[in-house]
Amino acid sequence: MKAILNILLKLLVSAGLLFYLISQVTLNDFEDEFSETVPLFFLLAVGFFIISNGLGACQWYFLLRAQNLQIKFGQAMIAYWIGVFFNNVLLGNIGGDALRIYDVQRLTGDLRRAAAATFMDRLIGLFATCSLALAALFIVDTIRESGIVSVIAPVWLGLITLFAMGLSRRIGNFIDSIIAQILPFRIGRLVCKLRSSIFVYRHKNIVLLGVVSMSLTVQFARILVYWAAGRAVGLQISLIYFIGFQPVAAVISALPISIGGLGIRENIFVELFSPTGVSESAVLAMSLLGYTAGIIASLLGALAFVARRIKKIGPSIQNKEKSGAIEDGN
Repeated sequence: MKAILNILLKLLVSAGLLFYLISQVTLNDFEDEFSETVPLFFLLAVGFFIISNGLGACQWYFLLRAQNLQIKFGQAMIAYWIGVFFNNVLLGNIGGDALRIYDVQRLTGDLRRAAAATFMDRLIGLFATCSLALAALFIVDTIRESGIVSVIAPVWLGLITLFAMGLSRRIGNFIDSIIAQILPFRIGRLVCKLRSSIFVYRHKNIVLLGVVSMSLTVQFARILVYWAAGRAVGLQISLIYFIGFQPVAAVISALPISIGGLGIRENIFVELFSPTGVSESAVLAMSLLGYTAGIIASLLGALAFVARRIKKIGPSIQNKEKSGAIEDGN
């Protein structure tokens, strides 16, 4: 019951925000934006999302291997894509990250290191996103004057703090002593073990450097998704604005208060792009088209999930048939 209520509340937030935004634009203009969509640019948006997910899977795989987890690249790729599908498409509380961790634990038997690698993957991805946005601040005055630094800078500094807590022995020991005093013993011990697993990356400088570089490429590809969606609806705006604005929308829409950030993302985009002089209807169409591109690309994860289920059920049925044949023979 609680899970259903949570979904309904998220649907209400997304629907309410979208209704408010649509009520502020001219419906005829909004319909025209979609009717004049350039299919090639939309397909390009889908392609950029697929590229970002492929590279994201590689990034996660390297972090898993740095934990000495014996998992094959193909297994990691499938688990990552399934996680993306659950994150972007389904309305329930089954998180894609939790499913990724479960899959690695099922394959390797190690839950703690699987969680550490996935947590580090998320942190590095968010750090790369914020870094790109901060870089854009120094290039375009409009972005600097938009006030996004008040959103991105605190998140970026918070991430630096988290990295220090996980990778510094001295700071980590200090945090462990505080955790031991304020958290129940079993929870505190679990948190400390997770932190100790993250500490492994302190001695993996080459891996971390490669993963951060790859993550910058991943996040840039996801920015290109919305740039291509914008071009699809006729937005002739420099890419640098998307580099400055998309990370802000991504960070805020990641809050678990709506369905896939729907409604929140669109309102943020409209607010940020308004100083550039583009119409609200065009920005709204761009955001919804970019979201749709992500949904379509995520369906590859659905295919992987279904194929895995079929493969799992197949041998089970065969075993039952063999068992029945033996009993009949007896």
